Amino acid sequence: MLIEYIPEFLRDFDEFIKLFSSLDIEILNINSYLSRILYGQFIFYCDSVFIEKFEKALGIEVFDTDIEKRRKKLILKFNEKLPYTVFRLKENLDLIFGKENYSLFLIYGEYRLILRVKTNDKDDLSEGISLLERMLPANIERKIQNFNTHEIVGKFKHGYLEKYTHREIYSEII
Repeated sequence: MLIEYIPEFLRDFDEFIKLFSSLDIEILNINSYLSRILYGQFIFYCDSVFIEKFEKALGIEVFDTDIEKRRKKLILKFNEKLPYTVFRLKENLDLIFGKENYSLFLIYGEYRLILRVKTNDKDDLSEGISLLERMLPANIERKIQNFNTHEIVGKFKHGYLEKYTHREIYSEII
């Protein structure tokens, strides 16, 4: 409280009490704004206003309102460092899908890459596809397969699943 910084004989005047109480409110507002700016410079802690500023600066188009998905896209964009190597590709895929939710097969002699993922999120799948398009050279053939696990497929009834072939059930998002 600012009123504690003036001499005691002035603290009893109504004008000073009202003046310093209003200044206290302003200082609290400034402190909260400054802490918001401080956290705004870190993608992991910033709010939607600062996420929007980062997206605008990096040229990322926003199609989603989910703040965590937008935050993940920003982190991916910042993690894309040259040179593009298999190690960096795996780092980014870990961020999108998680380490245990994909497998990556490189067939060097045939210039092929096969990515098998376990996800139900179409946004994550499209983000993975665009990551491969950005990071892989044009001469490498890429194949992406989505593998539904038994936990995912087991939730559906047989009547619903009979519309699909075995291949469609385990390699497409249903």
